[in-house]
Amino acid sequence: MSEHDKPGVDAFIDLRSPYSYLALKPVRLLAARTGCRFDWWPFITDFRSAYGGELEERSRRDIAKVKYLYMDCRRLAKKQGLTIRATTKLWDATLGSQAMLFARARNRLWEFCDPLLAAFWRREFDLESPAAIEAALAAAGLDVEDWHSWLTTRGQAELAAAQARAETLGVFGAPTFVYQGELFWGSDRVDLLAATLVPSQPWSF
Repeated sequence: MSEHDKPGVDAFIDLRSPYSYLALKPVRLLAARTGCRFDWWPFITDFRSAYGGELEERSRRDIAKVKYLYMDCRRLAKKQGLTIRATTKLWDATLGSQAMLFARARNRLWEFCDPLLAAFWRREFDLESPAAIEAALAAAGLDVEDWHSWLTTRGQAELAAAQARAETLGVFGAPTFVYQGELFWGSDRVDLLAATLVPSQPWSF
Protein backbone atom coordinates (compact mmCIF):
# COMPACT_ATOMS: atom_id res chain seq x y z
CA MET A 1 0.00 0.00 0.00
CA SER A 2 1.46 3.32 -1.06
CA GLU A 3 1.43 6.45 1.10
CA HIS A 4 -1.45 7.84 -0.95
CA ASP A 5 -3.48 4.64 -0.43
CA LYS A 6 -3.31 4.92 3.37
CA PRO A 7 -6.24 6.54 5.19
CA GLY A 8 -5.52 10.20 5.73
CA VAL A 9 -6.44 12.73 8.38
CA ASP A 10 -8.51 15.79 7.60
CA ALA A 11 -7.04 18.61 9.69
CA PHE A 12 -9.12 21.76 10.19
CA ILE A 13 -7.54 24.88 11.69
CA ASP A 14 -8.76 28.42 12.25
CA LEU A 15 -6.03 30.99 11.64
CA ARG A 16 -7.45 33.05 14.54
CA SER A 17 -7.56 30.15 16.99
CA PRO A 18 -4.66 30.02 19.47
CA TYR A 19 -5.37 26.35 20.08
CA SER A 20 -5.04 25.69 16.34
CA TYR A 21 -1.65 27.41 16.45
CA LEU A 22 -0.58 25.31 19.43
CA ALA A 23 -1.56 22.10 17.65
CA LEU A 24 0.56 22.64 14.56
CA LYS A 25 3.97 21.60 15.87
CA PRO A 26 2.90 18.34 17.57
CA VAL A 27 0.58 17.32 14.73
CA ARG A 28 3.19 17.93 12.05
CA LEU A 29 5.67 15.94 14.17
CA LEU A 30 3.09 13.17 14.37
CA ALA A 31 2.70 13.23 10.59
CA ALA A 32 6.46 12.98 10.12
CA ARG A 33 6.78 10.09 12.58
CA THR A 34 3.89 8.05 11.21
CA GLY A 35 4.04 8.91 7.52
CA CYS A 36 0.29 9.48 7.68
CA ARG A 37 -1.10 11.96 5.17
CA PHE A 38 -2.65 15.07 6.69
CA ASP A 39 -4.93 17.20 4.51
CA TRP A 40 -5.04 20.71 5.96
CA TRP A 41 -8.13 22.86 5.63
CA PRO A 42 -9.16 26.27 6.96
CA PHE A 43 -12.16 26.43 9.27
CA ILE A 44 -13.94 29.64 10.23
CA THR A 45 -15.28 29.36 13.76
CA ASP A 46 -18.30 31.35 14.91
CA PHE A 47 -16.41 33.14 17.68
CA ARG A 48 -19.19 35.67 18.19
CA SER A 49 -21.54 32.96 19.36
CA ALA A 50 -18.85 31.14 21.32
CA TYR A 51 -17.50 34.13 23.24
CA GLY A 52 -20.35 36.62 23.46
CA GLY A 53 -19.74 38.91 20.48
CA GLU A 54 -17.36 41.85 20.20
CA LEU A 55 -15.44 43.02 23.25
CA GLU A 56 -17.98 45.67 24.24
CA GLU A 57 -20.85 43.16 23.93
CA ARG A 58 -19.48 40.47 26.24
CA SER A 59 -20.82 39.62 29.66
CA ARG A 60 -18.51 39.47 32.67
CA ARG A 61 -18.60 35.70 32.40
CA ASP A 62 -17.59 35.77 28.72
CA ILE A 63 -14.78 38.23 29.48
CA ALA A 64 -13.49 35.98 32.28
CA LYS A 65 -13.66 32.96 29.96
CA VAL A 66 -11.63 34.66 27.23
CA LYS A 67 -9.06 35.98 29.73
CA TYR A 68 -8.58 32.46 31.05
CA LEU A 69 -8.34 31.05 27.53
CA TYR A 70 -5.43 33.33 26.66
CA MET A 71 -3.71 32.77 30.00
CA ASP A 72 -3.96 29.03 29.36
CA CYS A 73 -2.64 29.44 25.81
CA ARG A 74 0.32 31.52 26.95
CA ARG A 75 1.32 28.78 29.40
CA LEU A 76 1.07 26.13 26.69
CA ALA A 77 2.84 28.33 24.13
CA LYS A 78 5.77 28.86 26.49
CA LYS A 79 6.39 25.10 26.49
CA GLN A 80 6.77 25.24 22.70
CA GLY A 81 8.82 28.44 22.63
CA LEU A 82 5.94 30.32 20.97
CA THR A 83 4.42 33.74 21.59
CA ILE A 84 0.66 34.19 21.88
CA ARG A 85 -0.79 37.59 22.68
CA ALA A 86 -4.52 38.12 23.04
CA THR A 87 -6.18 39.55 19.95
CA THR A 88 -7.85 42.95 20.20
CA LYS A 89 -10.79 42.26 17.86
CA LEU A 90 -12.71 39.47 16.18
CA TRP A 91 -10.83 39.19 12.92
CA ASP A 92 -12.47 38.25 9.64
CA ALA A 93 -10.56 35.16 8.51
CA THR A 94 -12.09 34.92 5.03
CA LEU A 95 -9.18 36.34 3.01
CA GLY A 96 -6.52 34.58 5.07
CA SER A 97 -8.35 31.27 4.77
CA GLN A 98 -8.60 31.67 1.00
CA ALA A 99 -4.88 32.44 0.88
CA MET A 100 -4.23 29.31 2.95
CA LEU A 101 -6.09 27.24 0.36
CA PHE A 102 -4.16 28.90 -2.45
CA ALA A 103 -0.80 28.20 -0.76
CA ARG A 104 -1.92 24.62 -0.13
CA ALA A 105 -2.82 24.18 -3.80
CA ARG A 106 0.62 25.47 -4.80
CA ASN A 107 2.48 23.23 -2.29
CA ARG A 108 3.67 26.20 -0.20
CA LEU A 109 1.32 25.84 2.76
CA TRP A 110 3.79 26.08 5.62
CA GLU A 111 6.07 28.57 3.88
CA PHE A 112 3.00 30.82 3.93
CA CYS A 113 1.34 29.87 7.23
CA ASP A 114 4.31 29.60 9.58
CA PRO A 115 5.61 33.19 9.36
CA LEU A 116 2.09 34.61 9.03
CA LEU A 117 0.87 32.90 12.20
CA ALA A 118 3.99 33.74 14.18
CA ALA A 119 3.52 37.42 13.28
CA PHE A 120 -0.24 37.34 13.85
CA TRP A 121 0.14 36.01 17.38
CA ARG A 122 2.70 38.73 18.13
CA ARG A 123 0.06 41.26 16.94
CA GLU A 124 2.28 42.15 13.99
CA PHE A 125 0.08 40.97 11.11
CA ASP A 126 -3.20 42.34 9.79
CA LEU A 127 -5.17 39.26 8.77
CA GLU A 128 -7.75 41.35 6.91
CA SER A 129 -5.28 43.36 4.81
CA PRO A 130 -5.04 42.35 1.14
CA ALA A 131 -1.59 43.99 0.97
CA ALA A 132 -0.35 42.06 4.00
CA ILE A 133 -1.68 38.78 2.61
CA GLU A 134 -0.04 39.49 -0.77
CA ALA A 135 3.28 40.22 0.92
CA ALA A 136 3.06 36.99 2.92
CA LEU A 137 2.31 34.99 -0.22
CA ALA A 138 5.19 36.62 -2.09
CA ALA A 139 7.54 35.91 0.82
CA ALA A 140 6.46 32.27 0.62
CA GLY A 141 7.60 32.17 -3.00
CA LEU A 142 4.16 32.45 -4.56
CA ASP A 143 3.19 34.53 -7.56
CA VAL A 144 0.93 37.45 -6.62
CA GLU A 145 -0.66 37.64 -10.08
CA ASP A 146 -1.44 33.94 -9.87
CA TRP A 147 -3.02 34.64 -6.47
CA HIS A 148 -5.17 37.45 -7.87
CA SER A 149 -6.41 35.21 -10.68
CA TRP A 150 -7.11 32.29 -8.33
CA LEU A 151 -8.89 34.53 -5.81
CA THR A 152 -11.15 36.01 -8.50
CA THR A 153 -12.06 32.75 -10.18
CA ARG A 154 -11.86 30.15 -7.40
CA GLY A 155 -11.35 31.73 -3.99
CA GLN A 156 -14.97 31.95 -2.86
CA ALA A 157 -15.92 28.50 -4.16
CA GLU A 158 -12.84 26.79 -2.69
CA LEU A 159 -13.47 28.24 0.76
CA ALA A 160 -17.16 27.30 0.60
CA ALA A 161 -16.17 23.75 -0.35
CA ALA A 162 -13.77 23.54 2.60
CA GLN A 163 -16.49 24.72 4.99
CA ALA A 164 -18.96 22.26 3.46
CA ARG A 165 -16.44 19.44 3.92
CA ALA A 166 -16.09 20.36 7.58
CA GLU A 167 -19.85 20.41 8.06
CA THR A 168 -20.25 17.03 6.37
CA LEU A 169 -17.66 15.53 8.70
CA GLY A 170 -19.31 17.02 11.77
CA VAL A 171 -16.61 19.58 12.55
CA PHE A 172 -17.81 22.32 14.92
CA GLY A 173 -14.59 23.97 16.06
CA ALA A 174 -10.87 24.18 15.49
CA PRO A 175 -8.51 22.51 15.60
CA THR A 176 -10.28 19.31 14.67
CA PHE A 177 -8.70 16.20 13.20
CA VAL A 178 -10.87 13.59 11.50
CA TYR A 179 -9.57 10.07 10.95
CA GLN A 180 -11.84 7.41 9.44
CA GLY A 181 -14.90 9.30 10.66
CA GLU A 182 -13.63 9.78 14.23
CA LEU A 183 -13.23 13.38 15.46
CA PHE A 184 -10.46 14.67 17.71
CA TRP A 185 -11.18 18.25 18.76
CA GLY A 186 -8.60 20.46 20.41
CA SER A 187 -4.84 20.72 20.67
CA ASP A 188 -4.99 18.52 23.79
CA ARG A 189 -6.33 15.56 21.81
CA VAL A 190 -3.21 14.98 19.73
CA ASP A 191 -2.10 12.11 21.99
CA LEU A 192 -5.44 10.38 21.43
CA LEU A 193 -5.13 10.86 17.68
CA ALA A 194 -1.60 9.46 17.77
CA ALA A 195 -2.72 6.42 19.76
CA THR A 196 -5.45 5.82 17.19
CA LEU A 197 -3.06 6.09 14.25
CA VAL A 198 -0.41 3.80 15.80
CA PRO A 199 -1.90 1.95 18.81
CA SER A 200 1.25 -0.07 19.49
CA GLN A 201 3.50 2.93 20.11
CA PRO A 202 3.48 5.17 23.20
CA TRP A 203 3.16 8.86 22.36
CA SER A 204 3.96 12.05 24.20
CA PHE A 205 4.08 15.58 22.79
